[in-house]
Amino acid sequence: MASPTRRSTSRLIALSAGAGLGFAAVVGGLVSMQLGAAGFDLRSALQPAAAAAAVLRSTGVAARVEAKAEAAAPIQAPAGAAAPALAAADRADATLDRTAVIPIPDGIITLPASFASADGAYDLVIHFHGVNDVVQAGFDRARLNAVVMIINLGISSGAYETQFSIRSYLPALMAKAQTALEARGLRGARLRRVALSAFSAGYAAVRGLLNQPGFTDKVDAVLLLDGIHTGYMPLDHSLDMERLKPFSRFAELAAAGKKMMSITHSEITPNGDYAGTHESTDALLKLTGAQRSPGAGADEQAIYDLTGAASEARLRFAPLSEAHRGAFHVRGYAGTQKPDHVRHLTRMAETALPDLVRHWSEPPAQ
Repeated sequence: MASPTRRSTSRLIALSAGAGLGFAAVVGGLVSMQLGAAGFDLRSALQPAAAAAAVLRSTGVAARVEAKAEAAAPIQAPAGAAAPALAAADRADATLDRTAVIPIPDGIITLPASFASADGAYDLVIHFHGVNDVVQAGFDRARLNAVVMIINLGISSGAYETQFSIRSYLPALMAKAQTALEARGLRGARLRRVALSAFSAGYAAVRGLLNQPGFTDKVDAVLLLDGIHTGYMPLDHSLDMERLKPFSRFAELAAAGKKMMSITHSEITPNGDYAGTHESTDALLKLTGAQRSPGAGADEQAIYDLTGAASEARLRFAPLSEAHRGAFHVRGYAGTQKPDHVRHLTRMAETALPDLVRHWSEPPAQ
């Protein structure tokens, strides 16, 4: 499948900083992935992203977003029978240093404020593609009790798939995470569950990993944020299901309740001979038997299209459909432009992440 042209995240950050652009502009520039070949003007794409971020930073809207996130966040369920509370000094995380991110090759490890471990066990989310600060903010808002690793290779979906098709690459990064947590003071640190999360081009890393024999057994959950694609067959222009097979296998496991998978998609039609996220997701729905219904539960106060003053903001991130079967979840949103694509990353705490929070609120399967 041909991969569209994309700028690397690091280049966008550097160029934006040199041009004096703010953080929201960097977010807007992040998505030159498959849409970059569609004739979009990058400067025009930055303007609505910056305006939306400005609204989110305003006191009133930010407070409402936080209130909604707090209300929606499930409480962590106790693992088995209630155990006596440990004294603070006896907890495994009593001396855990949370002051700074932990650098690793091609990324960082961060500890959200919601991360806690009384006995040293930890869950790990590995997220592919996205400005670090945006991804960190999403996990903080979602209040997920997990360690988060963020990987950015930049250039294209091909770079992600090539790197993470190498069987030794991710285990080496996970070993570094283990060593870093021990060094930061998590006593008895030991990995429990792993989730893979990806935005945009990062989906190819997930595909590469799930395509490795035996690796799917180690993954408990997958989140894809407007990032799942496949090519077309040359004779009849049907979807290349072989390219989707790693995702379809996982979707079927999730539908059966053995794993968890959450997908969000836009209505963007790529400029190239490959399927967009809506069409690719439809193939998984057909395989799992999940049926779409009208969308509900949008984060209605959070995403706006500014045409004038802040008081004239209009809702943009509108839900069109959703489908659920077992622990397989799909949510489709309106939007065919770059800013619409970016919102799948900036609003992950209100769309896909709550599925993982709920999934991990139960004790790990034995």
